[in-house]
Amino acid sequence: MKQKTNDILFYLGITLLLIGAFGLTFAAFFAIIGLPVFTIGIILILLSKRKLKTKALWILGSVVVIVGFWPFWTKINTIEPETYLVPEDFSGKIKIIYGLECGIKPKIENGRRILEIPNDGILFVDYEFKSGIIDHEYYSIDKSGKRVKLERYENYEKGTKNIPGIGFGASGNFPGEMPNGGFSSESPLTVHYSEFQVIRDSTVKYDFKTERKFDSIVRAKIEKCK
Repeated sequence: MKQKTNDILFYLGITLLLIGAFGLTFAAFFAIIGLPVFTIGIILILLSKRKLKTKALWILGSVVVIVGFWPFWTKINTIEPETYLVPEDFSGKIKIIYGLECGIKPKIENGRRILEIPNDGILFVDYEFKSGIIDHEYYSIDKSGKRVKLERYENYEKGTKNIPGIGFGASGNFPGEMPNGGFSSESPLTVHYSEFQVIRDSTVKYDFKTERKFDSIVRAKIEKCK
């Protein structure tokens, strides 16, 4: 192998190795691409005629940095742990509304925010919405305070009949008014929310009228809160 070709393989391999390492650490959304790029970088470095020690230093060094960074990255991107307490007979959608002064200041229990869901499923909290890695737990709670853990279901239509569970996790916002009279999610008056569904039967049908009525109630409460 010519020296020029050897240099191209080695330095291209290092470039791809570093790009892939970046994708596997700082840019989680890039991980699905970062891993193949990282792997190709390793292959090119191995194909080069550099000393084994040099190859090992670059490859193993990159792996150690990535693996060592993951716990740190996870920690700084995980939002404060939260525990949701849902009335034992509740079924349907729950909405958490963030950042309004009328919202509650949740108590802290073992390092976790405790969010007690009211009977109408609409809870206002005084802190701002944050995106990141979530650490959520869900419990059904009876009048005596006894808690029963609710599991989350990816496919709620299978295996959940008569077994309470959590599905439909999502977040969004109600756009705020702009100076020109329009509405935009960029407005400082935008109200953020997250929502999930409490499932007590395997059959959950979307009902437009019910959804619209629920959102109307939420919007009315937001206006009253403001």
